[in-house]
Amino acid sequence: MLIGESHCRADEEGWLTIPSEFRAELAGDVVVTRGIDPCLVVYPAAEWGKLTTRMAHRLPLTSPSARAFSRLVFSGARASTVGEEGRILLPQALRQYAGIRDHAVVVGLFSHLEIWSPAAWQRTRSESEENGAAVAEELITFGI
Repeated sequence: MLIGESHCRADEEGWLTIPSEFRAELAGDVVVTRGIDPCLVVYPAAEWGKLTTRMAHRLPLTSPSARAFSRLVFSGARASTVGEEGRILLPQALRQYAGIRDHAVVVGLFSHLEIWSPAAWQRTRSESEENGAAVAEELITFGI
């Protein structure tokens, strides 16, 4: 399970060292793509396969929203491998999208990671903390 938050460095070529607490779950092939929020998401290959299967079967091609969502997720997707040193290459276009320069925050969300610029993560985390009760109330509709 991928959980927690960790700060790390990214070099100017786009190599980011995945924090050690996440590496066991991410060993091998992964997919990196744009997140819905201004961040990147990293899926282990098996989880990416599950996501793409669900989307292929549930998102209708006739829906403009479904097409827009698919474009966001799939057009930015890049297959990658987490190397022995735990490094992953984040393409320039993806780094630009997320505003990642020399530092990043890696956040575990059960089945995947999010990679944020520190400033964007701070804003998002603050909003989540401020609106926690309202968000929890809304989750009742999902049976949680």
